[in-house]
Amino acid sequence: MRTDTTVRDVMHREFLGVSESDPLRDAAALLVDEGTNCLVVLRGGESVGRLGCRDALSALLDAEVGSGDDDDRGLTVGAVMGPPLPTAAPDDALAAVEERLVAEGVDRVVAVEDGEAVGVVTAGDVLAAGAPRTGNGARDPIGDEDTTGDPRRGDAAMLGSDGGVDPAVEASSTDASGSPTQGVCESCGALVPDLVSANGQAVCPECREV
Repeated sequence: MRTDTTVRDVMHREFLGVSESDPLRDAAALLVDEGTNCLVVLRGGESVGRLGCRDALSALLDAEVGSGDDDDRGLTVGAVMGPPLPTAAPDDALAAVEERLVAEGVDRVVAVEDGEAVGVVTAGDVLAAGAPRTGNGARDPIGDEDTTGDPRRGDAAMLGSDGGVDPAVEASSTDASGSPTQGVCESCGALVPDLVSANGQAVCPECREV
């Protein structure tokens, strides 16, 4: 397994971005049409914010309840956007990006070069690339499967109530002992260290409470 994988190797050079002045309704439609949970807000080429599904929906619902039809026409992305996503340089190691995703509880970082956003790396990209963790947690993703490609089923603690693999375990990374460490929430997409199973999905505690 390569240990020198960088952000440049896996980043998406074409990503979804909107400007602060874009109508919120149009940005929300883009979120739905593209099946994503977050847009990068750009000012020129600079990443200045993020627009999440929940923020957009909450603002649109508040506007509808507050006054009446079409009251959200004046809402812009800039009025409801959140803080900018974490950034990384294209030459940063992917392992460092993985640690940052977990530490900050986000599902993507923006690759920035010369002050401009040039790509996006998601938590799914990091897991798919098999970015190694530092210390004893580094693992070979192939080692968790037998020759048939099926997930390991030897540890009873990893099994769901129906005898199959617990979704929270199946969706997560594991350490050298096979214990689950972190994975991508199937609801919000965040890379978190403590996935739980709910309604047949592997989700983070926050999404389980919703």
